[in-house]
Amino acid sequence: MSSAIVSLDSPSHWINQMSRSSLLAGLAVLAGFSTATAQRSTITRDAFRQRADSLVYTYLAESKATSASFAVIRGNDTLAYGAHGLANVDAWRAPTATTIYEIGSNTKQFTSAAIMRLVEQGRVKMDDDLSKYVPQFPLQGKKVSIHQLLNHTSGIHSYTSSPGWQKTWNDVLTPDAIVKFVAADTFDFAPGSAYRYNNTGYVLLGMVIEKASGKKYAKYLDEQFFKPLGLKQTSYCPSKTSDPAFALGYSKGSLGTRAQFMDLSHPFAAGALCSTVGDFAKWQRALDGGKVVSPASYALMSTADTLNSGRKINYGFGLVPGTFNGHKTVSHTGGIPGFASAATYVPDDSLSIVVFTNFDGESPQTLVQNLLRVAYAVAPVAKGAAVTQAAAPSLSTADRDAIIGSYTLQLPGGQALPIKFFLEGTTLMAQAQGQPASEIKYLGNYVFGVSFDPAVRFTFTMDAGKATKVTLLQGGARVEGPRVP
Repeated sequence: MSSAIVSLDSPSHWINQMSRSSLLAGLAVLAGFSTATAQRSTITRDAFRQRADSLVYTYLAESKATSASFAVIRGNDTLAYGAHGLANVDAWRAPTATTIYEIGSNTKQFTSAAIMRLVEQGRVKMDDDLSKYVPQFPLQGKKVSIHQLLNHTSGIHSYTSSPGWQKTWNDVLTPDAIVKFVAADTFDFAPGSAYRYNNTGYVLLGMVIEKASGKKYAKYLDEQFFKPLGLKQTSYCPSKTSDPAFALGYSKGSLGTRAQFMDLSHPFAAGALCSTVGDFAKWQRALDGGKVVSPASYALMSTADTLNSGRKINYGFGLVPGTFNGHKTVSHTGGIPGFASAATYVPDDSLSIVVFTNFDGESPQTLVQNLLRVAYAVAPVAKGAAVTQAAAPSLSTADRDAIIGSYTLQLPGGQALPIKFFLEGTTLMAQAQGQPASEIKYLGNYVFGVSFDPAVRFTFTMDAGKATKVTLLQGGARVEGPRVP
């Protein structure tokens, strides 16, 4: 349901917790890089709209997505606002910028904002134990704080990974029934000791909101956020509707292949909201402008948090911090059966970039990334350009085994970020600490690329038949990491 590695989620696993093409950089490792003196976005509306339409059409053609609705707004200037494709294939109905889509895990920032508002009111404390609000959920002798639920460090297992869960998609389930899927599961790790994207945590946060406020989750958000902010087309999604204002959800296959039905009681506070790109851009600005929570609370939501050990993770509270072209970015993605969403906000330029699609086969994250690039006069990247060579070089087993291992990247701010390279079956993967894994492709001469961004390169330094160092290059930023013995 699911920006920098962090991840956003993959629509195919709603689903799958966070997608491997996570946020803005994909390998979130890179989220904190500032590559240059901040350059302001100055592109004109006419110039941007022409490029935006071309990028949207390319995304639709390459991904086979059914439609895409998009909004790019900088300050008071609407650079692009529209939609292409089909919101309803059977009716052959085109979407508009006001078409309503399911937004999946982009719901999480609304949930985290609701918690922060309750914290500001003194009705919830960040270090409160979950048992204070949801005593029926077994913590197996552990203490799990509200803070740890917000930043995915609770260690509680995600119900979207439960083998029996998908069989119940047609059923209307209560939040208690949802979290029961994992209530008896062993914790993935000790609370606060590691990061793992977790939908159960945000369902539990929805239950905390209901207990602390005395109101149903949907009603609380409507009264506290949607109505006061004028988000007239944002709501808890209906599970079934014939309202033509809503897009229908589709999956891979021939045109018009409907996505598998899932009752919207299942994602609850982790991913059950619907919105339009215009409403969502308004929400981003309200968050940044102090109209939702205090500036201090928003700073916590949009800043990389830390584990108990002091190590940073690439996630805040329902939001993923990053940088692009010297500017801070705040992002997230979402995926749910039939839909995918991606959104980035650049506070320095009050720049909102939001894309929603009614197709769960491919996240629009790359499209958002390219719209961001164009806004700052940076060339967009072609899908898979770095890894689709006509005659890709082969990697010998010996060379492959020579690079497998753990390394420590030395980030520009002085932080050390562990990253490991390993095999998943026969596929070579890279995974930074606290991040999802991403496949890497061999380009020759001990250089590897990734599909989500053709500009990314991993180059290994060899000595006596073994890699001793990895160098990571992206967007002009270069960092090195020695092998860990």
